[in-house]
Amino acid sequence: MAKKVLIPTGMDQLTEHYLSQKGYELVSYDVEGTDDFFEQAKTADGIVSMTYPYNSTTLDRVPNVKIIARLGVGYDSVDTKAAGQRGIWVTNTPGSNAVTVAESTIVDILLLSKNVIQESQTLRDGNWHAGRHLAGHDLSGKTVGIVGFGHIGQEVAKRLQAFGMTILYYNRSQKPSEYGQQVTLDELLRKSDFVSLHVPATPETHHLIGAAQLKMMKPTASLVNFARGAVVDELALIEALQNHTIRSAALDVFETEPLPSDSPLLKLDNVFLTPHTGSNTVEASARMALGAVTMVDQVLSGQKPDFAVNTLD
Repeated sequence: MAKKVLIPTGMDQLTEHYLSQKGYELVSYDVEGTDDFFEQAKTADGIVSMTYPYNSTTLDRVPNVKIIARLGVGYDSVDTKAAGQRGIWVTNTPGSNAVTVAESTIVDILLLSKNVIQESQTLRDGNWHAGRHLAGHDLSGKTVGIVGFGHIGQEVAKRLQAFGMTILYYNRSQKPSEYGQQVTLDELLRKSDFVSLHVPATPETHHLIGAAQLKMMKPTASLVNFARGAVVDELALIEALQNHTIRSAALDVFETEPLPSDSPLLKLDNVFLTPHTGSNTVEASARMALGAVTMVDQVLSGQKPDFAVNTLD
């Protein structure tokens, strides 16, 4: 009998039918975590997962699953230890979206530095001349601080160096690089005009940027977060933006997702918001999809997956 794999709708085509050509039974889903989804998951051998949280309770609803293959890098919403105890591998696709998220980061830095959003809005409001008073800033000669120097952080540094920026980076382990200077987090926060976050969500990075860290930043500095919402104390950031402790922010991730409709962030004019779409390109989607289904095939064919983020107990 063919092994059964649950995949997001359209993924088989995106991977040029990688799994179906190998004889797997594929069941597509539109929304992960619905009753219909779990009804199918009862007899599934593998799941290609997006962002749904798998804890002890939800893992008990997938009794036959041998692998949960996450799309992208983040896996903080999966209880990897509980999965391992149940004989379930959890994998991710490191590096698959690094270039894409790096490009998205640079887009947001440019938007913040040039006041593009505000200038466009004044034009839409019918005021041609108001935008001329919203003078932006050159990136050349400015300092960017990159917090987390993995695949994405390094790609950001490579690209921003071409803008004539000074690159500082913080990483928990020593990681020499030709693209910048490694410094302490405190030094990075004090000196940077832009602080860009690229660390995973772990107990060690929870609220890594809080009120104390925001106060270290220049009042003219901006914060960019394409990491995870939990890395930033959102209430402290809202207060810092309201009080102009820092100049502005660009956020793609939030402590609660979807972002609640009553979030104070939605009322601030010095923050640019996007709905966790930093890796949402055709090319990145294809790389993440192929990486995830490759992990599924490895596990269901009896191999240890190359990109496991847990162990089996």
